[in-house]
Amino acid sequence: MATLASAQEKYARKTGTTGVNNWNAAKGRMQSNWGPGMARFLGGPVSGAVAANYAAGISAATYRGGDPAKWAANLRAKMMGG
Repeated sequence: MATLASAQEKYARKTGTTGVNNWNAAKGRMQSNWGPGMARFLGGPVSGAVAANYAAGISAATYRGGDPAKWAANLRAKMMGG
């Protein structure tokens, strides 16, 4: 199970510090790109209240990384056919 242990470590790295850094770097893009994208989808601009609430939600959100032990248990179950 050496490969499972190394895969579990890789998962922990990906969802740990790297995931937090990527999330924080993307927050500004999510806030600025959401309005124009939604306007294209709806065919018109979104209201100021909706845009403000979305931006506030993104600002308040925090990244929660995955659980490496749970990931490994689920992988084992899938590989065993369960």
